[in-house]
Amino acid sequence: MPSPPNLISPAPPSSPPSSAAAPAPAEQHHAAHWLRRADLFLRVIVRLYIGLILVFIPWTHVWAFNRFFLYYAPVSRLMESGATRGLVSGLGLLNLWIAISEAIHYKEG
Repeated sequence: MPSPPNLISPAPPSSPPSSAAAPAPAEQHHAAHWLRRADLFLRVIVRLYIGLILVFIPWTHVWAFNRFFLYYAPVSRLMESGATRGLVSGLGLLNLWIAISEAIHYKEG
């Protein structure tokens, strides 16, 4: 009985890695630091912007004259209350605190 054909290609022969094929470990380490720093920077900046927006928007005319709030009276009453505005501003302060804390406590390693 004939054997079935091999549909999977055989593994390539193992050869020692050449220095030109793979980057040196120091280059990989440098790239990892750069990516971690860029990731931290972007996360901190985005959290700062979102936090500042959440802190100030509830107390401006943009919040009070929002078209959605004007068309739906129950939502408008809820969003105009000081407790809701304070809650949204508190979330913004929490976001700012997390961003600053993350930036301060960053350790490379």
